[in-house]
This record gives sequence, structure tokens and C-alpha cells, in this order.
Amino acid sequence: MHVQIVLDHTGDTRHEFDPADASAVAAAEARFRELTGKGFRAVAPGPNGDAGKIVREFDLKSEQVLFIPQLQGG
Repeated sequence: MHVQIVLDHTGDTRHEFDPADASAVAAAEARFRELTGKGFRAVAPGPNGDAGKIVREFDLKSEQVLFIPQLQGG
């Protein structure tokens, strides 16, 4: 099971999906595009707590992706 975790002002929301389910993958890819289009950074955590990497395109190899909102100053 893969998971997309969206961080925002309310906390976090988890969206789990089965990579073998084509409609679930399509929904996850649409969510990825929507959130990154709104300025969220997508980050795939590294294994065993290692540093993660920024993900610029939807990739099923990433079992977990965090969506971090863009920081705003003011």
C-alpha cells in the first residue's frame, strides 16, 4: 500500500492507494498534480530515516510522499 500525506494548517491527511489499482493510481496522480500545482513540495522520505528527495513528477516507486505547503512570509 502506498500513501500520500498532505500537511496543512489542520494537521495531516493520509491518502492510501493500491499501486495495482489503475483507478486509484489515476486519482493519486491527479492529487499529485493538483497539490504541486498549488505550490506544495512533494518529498519522498529516504529509507531508514535517511534524508528524502524532492519529487517533481508522479512516480509509483515512491511508496510514501509528503506534500509540504509553501511557506509564506509576512
